[in-house]
Amino acid sequence: MKLTEAPNCPYCGQKMSKIEPPAFNIGDGLGWCTPYLYICFNDECSFYVKGWEQIMVNYGKTASYRCMYDPESGNMDAICVYAPDGLKGQIIED
Repeated sequence: MKLTEAPNCPYCGQKMSKIEPPAFNIGDGLGWCTPYLYICFNDECSFYVKGWEQIMVNYGKTASYRCMYDPESGNMDAICVYAPDGLKGQIIED
C-alpha cells in the first residue's frame, strides 16, 4: 500500500517528516527503492530518547534511531542517527 500523506509516529503521535532517502545503500546495495521516506524528528519521542542508551549499552556506540516509514512497501522500521541533527538536512518541504 503506497502512502501519500505523512503518517503519525506510533511512539509519540507526531506527524512524520518527508525526507529524501540517505545517500548510503542498504542490504544488497540496491538503494532504498523509493523517492522519499517518512521519519519522526520529534527529539522527545520515546523511541528516539531510549535509543541513545540502548545502542550504547548493546553496541558501545553513540547513536540512536528514529522511527521510519517506507511509503512504497508500507514497512515501519528504525533508521540509525549518530547526532540529533542526523538526516534533518534531507527534509523535503511540501
